[in-house]
Amino acid sequence: MNTSTNSGVTRSLFRLLLALAAFCLTGPDEARAADREKLWRVVNDICGPMQKFVGLPAPCLKVDRERGFAVLRAPSDITRILVVPTRKIEGVESPVLLRPDTPNIWSYAWNSRGKVSAAASRPLSWADIGMAVNSSRARTQDQLHIHVDCVDARLKRALRAHPPRSDGWTPIDLPWAYRYRAKRIGAKDLDRNIFKMVADETPSAKGRTGRETLAVVGYEAPSGEEGFVVLASGDDGHAEKLLDHRCLEDRR
Repeated sequence: MNTSTNSGVTRSLFRLLLALAAFCLTGPDEARAADREKLWRVVNDICGPMQKFVGLPAPCLKVDRERGFAVLRAPSDITRILVVPTRKIEGVESPVLLRPDTPNIWSYAWNSRGKVSAAASRPLSWADIGMAVNSSRARTQDQLHIHVDCVDARLKRALRAHPPRSDGWTPIDLPWAYRYRAKRIGAKDLDRNIFKMVADETPSAKGRTGRETLAVVGYEAPSGEEGFVVLASGDDGHAEKLLDHRCLEDRR
């Protein structure tokens, strides 16, 4: 490597270190609605180049270029992680998400749940973990991301009291998180395109997917079979409320 190349790499690393220092001071804080591209810049401008230059995807936990996703710990939360595409996809309203060739972010996020379990102060079962994406109006970052964390215990109780069906959508009222439609799917069904399933099967989602907020939570049927429950609401909702970022075992 010649002197010019060395100098270029040094400058690139220096810029990365400056960006990383700024990130560490502020974090990709989703409360800072004024900067709606911050999460994308962290993934694209810092994590990716850090992986390339030094083999460490900081501040992300992982950058998987082959599958097309990055994983990072949400600032200020001990257990919550964010799974983010490494290509620019604005959010739930993007038509790209309905294409059959788009990588399955839900399946990837579920397979990353070990990072939630590893940070939790208690053992987590299949039904303790869930994933959520907020609607276009409820989010503060204009880059698609899935929240992965513990399921709110109130939701688990509601699903036990009103087991969802697998042959259709059941209304479920959650006083702290608004009204949802729920459907049970099998463990292997997570390989399906959940975004397209909701768009095709729920009338409120047709032509207005940006208003949808979705969650997919682990579920154990009364028979003991493991699967998932998909929850969808078309009212500009905030499905992240279905997760418990304190990861408490019981929440009233």
